[in-house]
Amino acid sequence: MKKATILLVYILCILPSFGQETKTEKNPRNNIRQGFGTHNSFDLGLGFVNPDFKTDGSAYYFEDWETEGVIFTKQNGSFKIKNVNINLYKNTLDALYDENSVYTFDSDNLLKIEINDKIFRVFTIDGEKKIFELFFNEALSVYREYSVLYSEASINPMHARSVNKYIKKEKYYLYTDGELTRMKTSKKAFAKLVQSDDLSQKAIVDYISKNRLSLNDETDLLQVLNFVNK
Repeated sequence: MKKATILLVYILCILPSFGQETKTEKNPRNNIRQGFGTHNSFDLGLGFVNPDFKTDGSAYYFEDWETEGVIFTKQNGSFKIKNVNINLYKNTLDALYDENSVYTFDSDNLLKIEINDKIFRVFTIDGEKKIFELFFNEALSVYREYSVLYSEASINPMHARSVNKYIKKEKYYLYTDGELTRMKTSKKAFAKLVQSDDLSQKAIVDYISKNRLSLNDETDLLQVLNFVNK
């Protein structure tokens, strides 16, 4: 089994790169590739309807597959790999190895993933394995969780949904002593969570208000985190 795993890793590493498909898929099922440590074809029969509608967006983190990464595993150490992407819809790490197939890694064996200078880790939330992106890493460590909703187009003009669409939403977590704590977007709740002996809750709230910052905006959140980290 160990030899087979090493052989698979070697094959994945030497295969040429494949860019993300630029054509519009008539069947949105082809946009999601899943599995659990196995090989799969693109079309897996997820049951999405309205196959003739165009689909906007992607369920993947990176826009294309021109990627290089390092995977850290529990059983096989670390190794380099190309053409990998994070499937945000299924919370899996996928590797493209030919035009019609993908390999999905067993999340139970993953510790850390580095792809194109981005760092991801696997955490268990409510009994489910999920992949989080390291968003901020100074005195405070903050991880970002993505969730992806699939909105189907409608032939009813009253619904104003002419295309299928992937909708990405984000949640942020403070990582402390091996535990994740959800960061709420209200100023007081956020400030209470990240306050310290050197910086009070009031000082953080005042900074957010004075600079008219929104904790729902990525750039503004980074500005606040940098202020707290000083």
